[in-house]
Amino acid sequence: MTETELPPVVRGELQPWTDENPAGGPALTAFLADLLPVRTGRALVAGPHDSGVLDLLAQRGTDLTVLVRSVGDAAGLRDRYTVVNGALDGLAAENPSGYDVIVAADGLDRLLGPDSPALDWVQRADLLRGLAAPGALVVIAVENEFSIIGLLDRRPAQERHGDDEWRPLHDDPRRPTSPAQIEAVLGPVTHRYARFAAGTLVESGALRRTRPGFPGARIALAGIAAEASATPLLAPVTDAAEAAARAGLLDAVAPGWLVVLGPAGPVHTAYTASGSADLGTDGWRFGERVVPDAENAETVLFRLAAAEDVPGFRAYAAKLGELGGGAFLDEIHDFVAVPTGPEIPLAAAWFRFRDRLVGGHRRHPWPPWTADGDDLVKTWLAMSGAEPTAEILEAGRALAGPAQDRTDLRGALAGAAAAEQTIREQAGHIFGLERTMRFRDQQLRTREQQLRALRDELRRLKSGRAVRAVSFVGRVTRLRDPKRLAGAVKRRVKAFLLR
Repeated sequence: MTETELPPVVRGELQPWTDENPAGGPALTAFLADLLPVRTGRALVAGPHDSGVLDLLAQRGTDLTVLVRSVGDAAGLRDRYTVVNGALDGLAAENPSGYDVIVAADGLDRLLGPDSPALDWVQRADLLRGLAAPGALVVIAVENEFSIIGLLDRRPAQERHGDDEWRPLHDDPRRPTSPAQIEAVLGPVTHRYARFAAGTLVESGALRRTRPGFPGARIALAGIAAEASATPLLAPVTDAAEAAARAGLLDAVAPGWLVVLGPAGPVHTAYTASGSADLGTDGWRFGERVVPDAENAETVLFRLAAAEDVPGFRAYAAKLGELGGGAFLDEIHDFVAVPTGPEIPLAAAWFRFRDRLVGGHRRHPWPPWTADGDDLVKTWLAMSGAEPTAEILEAGRALAGPAQDRTDLRGALAGAAAAEQTIREQAGHIFGLERTMRFRDQQLRTREQQLRALRDELRRLKSGRAVRAVSFVGRVTRLRDPKRLAGAVKRRVKAFLLR
């Protein structure tokens, strides 16, 4: 029987244990591919990272070491890489210094075990940098406790973090939570990128210069919205992020940063799951496509709607109709080719605009009852010079996709307030109907009493002396007229014989 070979173990290994959601993704891998030299020499990857990052470093380096604290994770990696099982302090105690590249893209939270000393963030960073050779390239992820998502998280503090940290850093007073504090702790940095969900990375300098509706802000807001999708919020995170972008503070409230120390290769301005982008003098370049660094149409239309400038809104919608609707699609990579012409993408864009205008409880000049159906979209399509046929509306709604689900507390409160207003209006309507019914009921009772009085009076008249006298006079009158009397007798006899 062959004995199973275990990876080298240092102090601080964990078993049974596994670190889920390792750092990685297409954006991070593409960023590291540009950042790292062609040959990295000795490289260390500290913490859980996916196979894309590990394979890249294995191809670039002659000697790759992977540090993971989970015994199970180490056993799954030892067939392809040189794995050290244990905590960061255990590896540092072995004094294996001289790494040319150190990558800790998962951050410093998941590098210790239950036997490790209570090291704060700065001490962990010093241990990690102490393993680097002079002039080495070091990549460290830093979480931001001042992120816009954390500020709007409605959960109590004890429910926001798991037990995988062992030594929680979210209460560490020395942990950097701003770009200025990062440089104060780590010194001058070569690059700093804001990190968002789905591996989205945006260079911090470009993020500070962007404004709401500009491509850089739209990339960041899409990443923030994706990262906040699983977090119960007090208010829409994109609204707060737009306010931060307007103040030039979008980088300061990002979920985290990726910090690069030491010499690095040329990199792009932004990395997303679908590719990289560069900001130049002519705007943002996404592959072969250039997008002007300016406000998108949706931002302009929101402003016109809030100002209740219907003529301005109509004029801008007409311009969009002339462009065929392609410039109106507000997502950076959401340009869909539709063979049936420009009307369907334009309808889809208007449906998305309607969903965000109404779903975001934004101010607009149109009556509230038009927001439930397709009336607003029909109106806007007509402003754009397109005929809102049923086929175009149906295809546009399908292309636009479902409306965004807003599960934040402010949206729920706004919905509850709208429902309460509707209840009050309906209650007033019901009260008016009940009052009208009471008046009608009273009128019916009054008329019934009048009819009864008339019937009683009629009976009294019929039984009165005057009526009897008139009847007697009529009979006497007939007797005094022989012809009339003969006619009456004949009719009576004829009727008797016909029986």
